[in-house]
Amino acid sequence: MKTLTQTSAKQRRLIHQLCHYDADLKQELVYQFTKGRTTTSLELKQDEAQALISSLQINWATFNKNNQQHRYILSLLRQIGWTKQHSRHGQVADLERLSNFLKSAKSPVKKPLQSMSVQELNTIINCLESMLGKKMGAK
Repeated sequence: MKTLTQTSAKQRRLIHQLCHYDADLKQELVYQFTKGRTTTSLELKQDEAQALISSLQINWATFNKNNQQHRYILSLLRQIGWTKQHSRHGQVADLERLSNFLKSAKSPVKKPLQSMSVQELNTIINCLESMLGKKMGAK
């Protein structure tokens, strides 16, 4: 009989899938999620695993239109070319791509935008500005 404290194989597979099969990213996210208690999804409790899964499934790029840093990030996304076509608004920032980036090993801060401090947002902005500089230098 399975105890309530043990993650199921299905939960562990889903966590791994949501981390894009990147073991290092999975370890880092589990470590952050458990506040340093563990780096392995095997040691998560079922309710912790479900909360982590829910966190990974949400859009991390949800922004606050009243936050100047969030608006600047949207501007940088458009300048970098991370856009998609929208039927009503034309070319818009690709927030799904930003969300996937924030969840990836390439992101300097692995948190949803809404959960980031001013300094963490500055780190993301610096990263995006660097990407823009490399793009502009390549032309």
